[in-house]
Amino acid sequence: MSEQIEIKTNEDVLGPAKVNPISIGLSCLGSLAAGFLGGLFTLLFTYVFLGSLQTSAIFPYILSLVGFFAILITVSLTFILNRLLFTEKYKQGWVVLAQMSILSIFLFVLITPLYVYVNFVKPDFLIFVFLFHILINILATSLLSEILSNYRYVLLSIYGSFIGFFVASVLSVMFFINFSPSRSAIYSLIGVIVVINFIITLFRLLFEFVYYRIYISTGTDHLGDIFAQIENEEKEAVARAEKELGTFN
Repeated sequence: MSEQIEIKTNEDVLGPAKVNPISIGLSCLGSLAAGFLGGLFTLLFTYVFLGSLQTSAIFPYILSLVGFFAILITVSLTFILNRLLFTEKYKQGWVVLAQMSILSIFLFVLITPLYVYVNFVKPDFLIFVFLFHILINILATSLLSEILSNYRYVLLSIYGSFIGFFVASVLSVMFFINFSPSRSAIYSLIGVIVVINFIITLFRLLFEFVYYRIYISTGTDHLGDIFAQIENEEKEAVARAEKELGTFN
């Protein structure tokens, strides 16, 4: 029995992460819950605390800060819930959370001047900056967490995350085109963070699930050693260059 457990553990380490429909469903539900809490935070602070500041010069700064904390709440909770579901995949918990926070701060610093500029030239477009902030930050932190946690199979996460980002962006544009400005504003404040977090999680897990089923059915693992092959090619190129330089000298 202990031998079987050991073999199973070795397969878990060497192969792609195990993904099944139940884990996909639970992870997607967790992403919805995390996005809802982040959106609720945005909605409460925007309407309760920022209502009196909307005509103030500090409004774009505060809105950017609210977006930052809403995103941080959403991506942190999503990662924690995923770590409970995929313990073998997400091992570096605090490291990933710290790097996600640093990246979010970096994007906050970069995007805040855009808030200020748009508020100065076209205040009605400020909600689009907020939408852009949410979309870019969640995509970036999702990719970062996957790179740090699932380096060997990060291409699956990249493909799934970018497709999810594209779908969420298209849905957001369609929403703005077909609905009134008031409904679009509500969507931007609470809906977009739920949608983008859910869709990116869904597509990423679907890619991982399909690849895992292919791996189980065929035994082939095309992505498992792709970075090792690239690294070996680079080492061979460096060794060849050093040898040629030594011969020339």
